[in-house]
Amino acid sequence: MDGSLVSTEELAQKGYLTTEGIKGKRFGDFELLELGATTLSTLAKEGLDFTPASTISFPCTQYKPPARANLCKPDSVYLHRVGNRAFPIAVAEWKARSRFKKGNDALAAAEQAVVSALAMGVRIAITTDGTRFQYIDAVASASEGRIVNFPETRDFGPAVLSDLYRGESDVVRDPKPLAETVWQIIWHATKAEPKDCLLTFVEIFMLKFLSDNLPLAVLPADFRFDILLTDPEEFAKAKGSTQIEYYVNSIRPKIKQIFAERLTVSDEHVRNIFGLAAVVSQTTIINGFAFLRSSPTTTIPSYNRTFCEILAEFQRFGALTNIDPEFKLRLYETFLRRSARQQRLGQFFTPRNIVKPMIRMAMLNALPDNSVVLDPAAGVGGFILEPLLFPDALPGNVTFKDGEPQQRVKLIGVDVDVSTNILAKANMLLHLAESVRNPDTTTDALNQALANTFLLINENETLGSLLQPPRDSVDVILTNPPYVTQGSSIYRKEIEHLQGPRNGVSLRDYYDVGGLGVEALFLRYISGALKPGGRAFVIVPLGLLNRTAQRLKDELLSECNIRASIQLPRNAFFNTAQPTYILVLEKRKTSAQSRPPVFCGIARSIGETLDYERVPTPNDNDLSVLADLFVHYLQNPVEVTPTRPLTYEGCEFAKLVPSDAFAPDERWDVVRHWTDAEHVALGERAETIDRAEFIDLATDTLQDLIGELQQAKEELASLSARKTAKFSLSDPERFQIRSGIRIRNVDLREHPGDVPVYSVFTRPDTVKGHISLAWLEEKGYPPEPFPSVTVMATGASAVGTVFYREADCVMTDDVVIVQPWSIERGAEWLDDAIRNGGPVEPPSSDIDLGYLAVALSQTIAQGGYLYEAKLYTRRVRQLEIEVPITETGEPDLDRQRQIAAVVKRLDHIRAKLQEAGAWSKSVRLS
Repeated sequence: MDGSLVSTEELAQKGYLTTEGIKGKRFGDFELLELGATTLSTLAKEGLDFTPASTISFPCTQYKPPARANLCKPDSVYLHRVGNRAFPIAVAEWKARSRFKKGNDALAAAEQAVVSALAMGVRIAITTDGTRFQYIDAVASASEGRIVNFPETRDFGPAVLSDLYRGESDVVRDPKPLAETVWQIIWHATKAEPKDCLLTFVEIFMLKFLSDNLPLAVLPADFRFDILLTDPEEFAKAKGSTQIEYYVNSIRPKIKQIFAERLTVSDEHVRNIFGLAAVVSQTTIINGFAFLRSSPTTTIPSYNRTFCEILAEFQRFGALTNIDPEFKLRLYETFLRRSARQQRLGQFFTPRNIVKPMIRMAMLNALPDNSVVLDPAAGVGGFILEPLLFPDALPGNVTFKDGEPQQRVKLIGVDVDVSTNILAKANMLLHLAESVRNPDTTTDALNQALANTFLLINENETLGSLLQPPRDSVDVILTNPPYVTQGSSIYRKEIEHLQGPRNGVSLRDYYDVGGLGVEALFLRYISGALKPGGRAFVIVPLGLLNRTAQRLKDELLSECNIRASIQLPRNAFFNTAQPTYILVLEKRKTSAQSRPPVFCGIARSIGETLDYERVPTPNDNDLSVLADLFVHYLQNPVEVTPTRPLTYEGCEFAKLVPSDAFAPDERWDVVRHWTDAEHVALGERAETIDRAEFIDLATDTLQDLIGELQQAKEELASLSARKTAKFSLSDPERFQIRSGIRIRNVDLREHPGDVPVYSVFTRPDTVKGHISLAWLEEKGYPPEPFPSVTVMATGASAVGTVFYREADCVMTDDVVIVQPWSIERGAEWLDDAIRNGGPVEPPSSDIDLGYLAVALSQTIAQGGYLYEAKLYTRRVRQLEIEVPITETGEPDLDRQRQIAAVVKRLDHIRAKLQEAGAWSKSVRLS
């Protein structure tokens, strides 16, 4: 029998000869001919689309090529079919492991592969012993006269061949269109919720990703994506089941075996942060397959056609080797946008255009080694993983050495939800794609990196991460904690029933700081977790900031300074139009530490439209600008502390505000620090929300306000039920009454400065202008050294209006100044303070200034003075105020302060009612 018959016989025996010509076994997008005895001339005669080379110009040193190039017999030939034409694209030589280890034998195999490749006119030549692979560029080798390898280290498979053939080993792919298509397929087949569709997509994505990147020794060929790509009938004959059954029963368990479900966290530092002797990671990287649902009409095999359709989409997409970093950021957004029923998924998702600037504000690249970055409500891991992608954050932070994961800065994300913990781990694998591809990275090390980074704390599923609060051990916290007020009492009840300490503290006492909602508990968790000097960047609802939770705010300020309060635009989040803020806290280093000005911002835009489409608008991104300005502010502290809100660095939507505007009894939102005219100049647009969401938001707002009003009513009734006495303002030993000074508009124009000038206005924050301190001193009008209470003496709408004013300001002559001490006592007190060189504190008095403002306002209102044309000093001296007294008849300072605090809260509630009405009027309903 001649050679050509032998060659043809091999093709026939292996089923490669068909009526349409040669057809190989499927190999991803390609076909494979497993040969060894078939010459190139036979392959060309039988229909392969190539012409064997007549001569080969490659200097072999160990391999003796055949006399004619068309007599080469490669072990494997890989084909690319276009229509009815099959083109060879690569050859491979398989050698015994013993021969492959020897230098000369390995070189001989490489030279043999190059000769066969050049003889067929293909570029890719491969040698292997089944465990190790060498990828040779045959054209470059012929040009240089030596073996030249491709820069590829993965085990061979369809993805590697695709990358080599198409020259795409370094091509970055954006799988967003793939995600969109697969979403539609899954949803039409199962009608599953977005979360289940997402989990299913991620599971199949992981299968393809691992198949394209893991070594064969870790994920053998029988458990890889490519084995599922054959015709369903052929697959059933070969495996005895459908593809989807084989995946569920064989491949899925294998992946769960590789990425173990129960793994002890090895990093002792991580365990110590939470005060735990041991932490066990209980999840793998997959566990949400919508097709596992069955019913009397649907079984797992019934989904096989849909499953194969999804596999085909992944195969058409190509290799998942280099994944677009932007896709890593936006994978979950793709699914979140697909349905109106987004609430469950949205609860653990922060839009990437908010995550990015928050990470920039945190300046993670400046952290020293072994610092800790924590997200106690990590969700899918954005705040923890995205720093790995940004050159100004933590690129290259996770490495692997000697079979162990290493992190320069420890990144820790905690969550209570099993599904989100799985998604976070899968997300981390995508972010570590380069390490997954590296054959020196062991799966044990990958597993440990996932376990050390994402912790599932669900011993108590109500409290979650709140159960194990870190103590003074975290450098940076980036988080978007859950927002729940209605029904949040269940959290406090759960804490009440806990027995024993957690991380050295009784949670009952630890979380006893007042405040409504779960976010209040998280703020306590955060303030206790930070190291001195550590910073937290927290997304909070507006309600937390403008709610009258004085005790919570007081406790928080005892540990932290407020560094920033930034308003985000409505609809910044996918699942709610609830107004939200970024609150930045910094742990105080000592109790005596000064409080810096607060960076305040109004972000009207975040770099994308705020509708369903989320179209990028990179040139319209206030939040990015604010992030840069905040970093500039931290790196360049102001030398002079502002006494009023000041525009920062010329940016109309950024201001530095004195820290005392963020006192425990103040609102912590920022809108009030911009005047009406400034808001108009900012061009803030009324947002559009649907009617159902409007009803929900309005209901939540009114319920909050009703609760606060009821609490204020009860406190006022209790405080007012006890003894009071009348005190006359005409008593010069107890009160001083005087007018302000004459300051004209021309004086303000010609002598501008920093001292605020108050005149007759109806709003407490409205100033006539700011004047020069030097001019005031020259005129003999020094600023008020002490706080005071003022009464508007004139003005049809302002007369009788009472305000509390801080020191270091001046009032015009149509304003009456009232202080609860005599003129002589005030002068003596000031002289003593200056002489002693200490801070200038107000003179001691048995009438509280805050209460004086309340009582005086009440007296004026009850006496009908609001309708008088004038209310100058003479008439003010005729007034009497009612003052709480003790059993002995002395003014009761404690009760005065309590009443003043409640009335101040009531003023805040009134302001919020007014804002709610304005919002209700301006919002557009869709």
